[in-house]
Amino acid sequence: MSDETSMAISEETLDKRAFATDEDFIASWQSNSNVAAVATQLGMKAASVDQRARNMRKHGVPLKAYAAKVRTQKDKAYWASMAALATAALPEDDEIVNDA
Repeated sequence: MSDETSMAISEETLDKRAFATDEDFIASWQSNSNVAAVATQLGMKAASVDQRARNMRKHGVPLKAYAAKVRTQKDKAYWASMAALATAALPEDDEIVNDA
């Protein structure tokens, strides 16, 4: 890739990235109740918001803790329902692959 091409990509990428000052980030974090709300408010990706909060905490910024995500219990009943869903969505002429 030429320098001109990489420069154009970098400028294009920068235009698409959302930028929030640390002050705006902290205000948004402390006034919201979850990562998704902060991401929406600041125009950022949720993963970027989460990483930025981790980094700030690492440097001693006391950000509030959000409630943990509710996780689906993936027991035998869960996997049986996933298998049924996959089977129902499979066209009749396609082959089922089971690597287990």
